[in-house]
Amino acid sequence: MITGRYRQNIFGQSGGEYWKDLFCWPTHVVEHGHKIGIVVPTYKSYFFFKYGSKNDDFLGIKGREKEGKWFASASNQNKFLDPRERGNTLTYLKVCLLLTRAVRRMHAAGLCHSDLSYKNVLIDPEMGHACIIDVDGLVVPGKYPPDVVGTPDFIAPEVVKTSHLSKEDPNRVLPSITTDRHALSVLIYMYLFFRHPLRGGKIHDMSDEVRDETLSMGEKALFIEHPTDKSNAVKVSQLSSFSLPWADPEKIPYTIMGPYLTPLFERAFIDGLHDATKRPTADEWESALVKTVDLIQPCQNKACEQKWYVFSGKTKPVCPYCGTPYKGKLPVLNLYSSRKEGSYRPDDHRLMVWSGQSIYAWHVNRLIAPNERTTDLQRKRVGYFVFHNDQWWLVNEGINGLMSLPDKRQIAIGEKIELTNNAQFVLSKEEGGRLVVVQLVEN
Repeated sequence: MITGRYRQNIFGQSGGEYWKDLFCWPTHVVEHGHKIGIVVPTYKSYFFFKYGSKNDDFLGIKGREKEGKWFASASNQNKFLDPRERGNTLTYLKVCLLLTRAVRRMHAAGLCHSDLSYKNVLIDPEMGHACIIDVDGLVVPGKYPPDVVGTPDFIAPEVVKTSHLSKEDPNRVLPSITTDRHALSVLIYMYLFFRHPLRGGKIHDMSDEVRDETLSMGEKALFIEHPTDKSNAVKVSQLSSFSLPWADPEKIPYTIMGPYLTPLFERAFIDGLHDATKRPTADEWESALVKTVDLIQPCQNKACEQKWYVFSGKTKPVCPYCGTPYKGKLPVLNLYSSRKEGSYRPDDHRLMVWSGQSIYAWHVNRLIAPNERTTDLQRKRVGYFVFHNDQWWLVNEGINGLMSLPDKRQIAIGEKIELTNNAQFVLSKEEGGRLVVVQLVEN
């Protein structure tokens, strides 16, 4: 089935070629000497360590595959990995976006992974690539039951809580799309903060380590950044210096990821931790990640390890990683779109401006989304921003309907428009076309 109908449902549809980079999906089943195996594609070259570990690759991992676990903790990264392998905030957002998109497609096909974890993904934080592997354990809920319950750290609390029951017991919770949603949320949290959302300082059973683990990840699971119940807060005195500052939520709280991801983390680890119906879907994560990538801002400190941070919406933005405040003029583009001609409504979507930042078709029109259905033409940038003579400008490379307001002056391709405070311009008058209102922050 996995190499037949279910493979065809994903790769044989519109945009099917896109998924070949996001899944290492079996192509054939083979039988030899009463043994059954599967044929899978080889991994892309960027999923193998180029530099390996620190100190001239002292671990000898150069050339080995980049299993996702290498990158999921600050301690692992700081102790072992060559800095050139580690990536930054922007590339990890891209990694999370691709993983989320792949899970969304899988769920849309009625499939659940059942063992989504850092052991079953390959990621390339250097450039922002990701791929889901080991999909031979896919589950069709209600039809093909799971062979595994998952990997510790990623198993949903309700699965852990009922794991002692037999599979035939109606109260036993088995992997499903809703438990995948928990695993996906944990993956995203770990790749953006390099710590686990549930592993805090609370101990439930001093005398039985196994029972303590079962309670911590199951019935008594509690978000380490819970706003009112601090009983599972991280005990900084117990942390390794290699894990700091990342392992300390007081230093790097989940809220630094901005207005779109913050509420989803709260739904995943507060509202939906013990109520699977409230967990964010892969669709919701994907939409929030797309908007968050548009909020990314380069840190002005050239020595900043993360290089980028998410704009918080504050008028005096500061890099949360190195503490460098933004200096100078900072344009923020607030996007509105038309539901009917001449009537624009706010999209709750902003685009940060920095030198070299691009505008694409999905910024011009709300009805175009950057995903597997985006055409090659739509992937081509249609404008870019430049800071020249102490002013910010948008250079029009391919926006046919660019028009300034209120004078309705057409900005031809090859011309530019100045970004001043409260300036307005139309990117497209078509249905879904965008109106931009500029907010200029000066520090």
